[in-house]
Amino acid sequence: MNFSRPEQLQELENKSEFDLLIIGGGIVGSAALEMASSRGLDVILLEKNDFASGASSRSTKLLHGGIRYLPQLQFGLVKESLLEQKILVKLLGGLYKPLKLLAPIYKDDGFSDLPKIFQHNAISSTAFKIGLTLYDFLGSREKNQKHLKIDKSETKKLLPKLKQDKLKKSFIFQDAQTDDAKLVVTLLRNAVEINNANAINYMEIKDINKSSSKYKITVLNKLDNQKYILYATNIIAATGVHNLPGEYKERSSKIKYSGGAHLVLRGDPLKITGNGILLPRTEDDRIMFVLPWFGNTIVGTTDTESFSGTLDRPFANNQDREYLIRHVKKYFDVKDVEYISSWSGVRALIDNKLTSTKNVSRGHFFKNIDDRFIQISGGKLTGFRLIAKESLELLFDKNFDLEPLSYTDEILKLSNKFNESDLEICFQHYCVAKPSDYMLRRTHLSWFNANGGERDLKNIIEKFEIENIEKETLKELEDEGLLDKSY
Repeated sequence: MNFSRPEQLQELENKSEFDLLIIGGGIVGSAALEMASSRGLDVILLEKNDFASGASSRSTKLLHGGIRYLPQLQFGLVKESLLEQKILVKLLGGLYKPLKLLAPIYKDDGFSDLPKIFQHNAISSTAFKIGLTLYDFLGSREKNQKHLKIDKSETKKLLPKLKQDKLKKSFIFQDAQTDDAKLVVTLLRNAVEINNANAINYMEIKDINKSSSKYKITVLNKLDNQKYILYATNIIAATGVHNLPGEYKERSSKIKYSGGAHLVLRGDPLKITGNGILLPRTEDDRIMFVLPWFGNTIVGTTDTESFSGTLDRPFANNQDREYLIRHVKKYFDVKDVEYISSWSGVRALIDNKLTSTKNVSRGHFFKNIDDRFIQISGGKLTGFRLIAKESLELLFDKNFDLEPLSYTDEILKLSNKFNESDLEICFQHYCVAKPSDYMLRRTHLSWFNANGGERDLKNIIEKFEIENIEKETLKELEDEGLLDKSY
């Protein structure tokens, strides 16, 4: 069975009872689908929008260990993430990319996440080195993976556009990147095409009712308004920032929102040559990243308690973009910062009204919503496998794990410029239902081309038999902030 939407809907016409329903097609829900189906469970995943359209396509693309959580004394979270890196490198193929991060140390700037007592010029470098030594220790790193210290002249050779004034030295340490949206749809394709699971996008759950030993689920196909009735013995809700549907809305986990905006710069204007940079201090006392991404450069992220747009379609506003540009100019010798696109995501954090979002734990938690019905909240991208595994083992008396993924090379070969063969692959094997699915999440066409790839839109929409689809796609690109003519 192909991971195409028509085939998935046809399967739904023939089957209505499942061992497990997963609500939410982000990274955790997709991993849970792959793991559950690999152990022989009859499982279906439903997503009300497109797969990975929430935070799972709007991250900083880092499978990082969480260096910034050490000063917060979250040693368990850091160790967990670093050990996950060792596991994921064996499972994700080309979707796991090792990355060197350089952290420059400046006089009078320090490292913002360090406690104030360690910010003094005389000890800030030593404090940061101790932190990296602990980072290496918690990750049980081999000698060739441990951090390095380089002096000012070596830093200049490596990063010629990084400002030299007050630069003392730099540290280089190891982390990793992924392509978050492509990882999600690869997990789903493995679950569907290898393990015979079901996964369908644009399927909104309107209600859930307990019916004897099963849950009765009312589902609406948002693209043709057809209704379905399904039955599931167990439910995992990996709904991110969204509440549960129907009568379960009031039982949803209480979460706190955090907005995170990014810019995409064309090419390598900051001359980082494939290295990542950890910028040590923002004006709101955080760290920020400058990262390579498929021949372009990402700058991010912000951490704000408010965001522009909606939970389904947040966008980076002028204030977000100006903030990011200011910090590029603070650390790099550039007059202008020209960007081709921007995005924003909304993180779901454990609700703690006593502290700001930058200090809220990125750990995950589970809530028992009902008998055999749990909701997952919080968590970091790096921990997706572990979170999915734990959620399944709360419901089933089995051990679950993620198998090495197939199809990783194919998803990475999709071009960021329109061609018919790539779109056909996306129809057949990546459940594309709308032009924006292809433009925003199966490829980077909209992020890497001016005006969200509007130039290619007419050629793309010809392949879709959906009424008013051009108008709808333009509206979505506009909502994402991609049609701003200043780009």
